[in-house]
Amino acid sequence: MQRRHSLRSHLASALAIAALGALPLITSCSNKATEEQMKTLHGLDAQRGQLRGDLANAQNSLKDAQGKLASSDRDLAECQSNTRAAQEDLSRWPNVWADSTEWNPPPPPAPEKAVKGKKGKAMMKKSAK
Repeated sequence: MQRRHSLRSHLASALAIAALGALPLITSCSNKATEEQMKTLHGLDAQRGQLRGDLANAQNSLKDAQGKLASSDRDLAECQSNTRAAQEDLSRWPNVWADSTEWNPPPPPAPEKAVKGKKGKAMMKKSAK
């Protein structure tokens, strides 16, 4: 029993000596940042702010580009629709209008006959006045 007691006491005294030896190491460590570390932190903080601004600008540019792309897509769809309609009309040419087969244009007016002689010239002068 004594032997066990002495082993315990030796172990306890070894731990106490180790704790006392480590005490200066633990207390000498400081949780304060050095001046160089503070400069680095301030620089990184400024860089973070700039990067956040750059990110916001990039997101705005992306939204603008997406808006322009959507507008171009709408224009393209409208153009394709117009092209399809024009091609459909051309395939039915010359009967583009549904009632065009029933429509008969009036005949062109008959040309006037030229009058020869003095009477014709006198009538031409009167009509010109």
